[in-house]
Formats: sequence, C-alpha cells, structure tokens
Amino acid sequence: MKSVKVLFILIWSLFAFQTVKLVKTKIGKSITVSLPEDFELMSQSEIRSRFVSAREPLAIYSDETRNVDFTVNIAYSKWNPEDLELMQSFYKSNIMGLYDAVRFIQEDIREINGRRFAVFEFVSSVKGQSDSPGFSNGIGRYTYIQYTIVNGKTVLFNLSCPTHLRDTWGPVASEIMGSVRIKDTI
Repeated sequence: MKSVKVLFILIWSLFAFQTVKLVKTKIGKSITVSLPEDFELMSQSEIRSRFVSAREPLAIYSDETRNVDFTVNIAYSKWNPEDLELMQSFYKSNIMGLYDAVRFIQEDIREINGRRFAVFEFVSSVKGQSDSPGFSNGIGRYTYIQYTIVNGKTVLFNLSCPTHLRDTWGPVASEIMGSVRIKDTI
C-alpha cells in the first residue's frame, strides 16, 4: 500500500509541475501578451452565449476544456494615469460587490514593461452551488486581474478558472500578466 502511495505522488508531481508553453499573441493593434499555445480565441457567438455584458470584450481566449479563460477588455470610463490608486480602490469595491465571499491573495500596484497596473489576485465564491474548497456551498473561482490606464481608458486583463485549478494556473497567470505589452495608441 505504501508503494502505491509513493507511485501516486510521483505521477501526480510529474503532471502537477508541467510547464505551460506560452506563445506571443497579438490582440488588436496595440496589445501583445504571451498565452498558452493551446488557448483558442473564442468566436463572437460563443462569447455572447457564455458571457452577459453590455459591451463585448476585445478578446477572450480559452483552453480546450473552456474551464480557463483569459479576457482583455477596454472600459471607456475616464481616468487619469495618476489616479491609478483611486481606480484600484474603486475596482476592489466592485470586486467585493460581485461575489458573496472574496479572499484576496494579493492586491498591488506594479510596473510591468514600463506601465503601471493595479493588480488583484483572489478566490471568490457565489452561493448556491458547490465547487469551492474553502467556501462552503458555493461556486468558487480563482481570478488574476490587472488594470491599467491608457489615454484615459481602463484596459483590463483577466485570467479566471475554477478554484480547484488554482495551483496549476496561478503561476501561469503570473507569467501571462507579466508579459503584457501595450502601445500608447488604444
């Protein structure tokens, strides 16, 4: 029995620590980001069927299982670049209002490739269904989201997945977000 446990641990560790190959991806005219090579751009009809939004995102990429999504969106609310800390506070309040429970892993202002971003990493839960270790009786999501201001517009990048995939996708999300490059012409 002990040898079966050891074998299981060895096999699990081989799969758990596989690296995800990232490839440089151009989004629109002004944004590049490195995404997993197996991520696919969702069609407009698939976006409409899966996400309710007044404004369609610039792009949504997803893994083949449609469990992990990476979204790029532009909000046309006006912000000045020096208001990033205020914007961060505003978006934190919005995040907390969207879910029944939120546990922040990190919230920070970070410079990435010469541009300042408000960064949030969190696990959230919405009551009513179960999939959420650490949150009883709720749907749990792991989210890594970052916001920046370009020409007065908010540009956001969001990777999310079910909480049980956090250990696999958290390090990848950090790599993806660290690869974001934006020209000043959005």
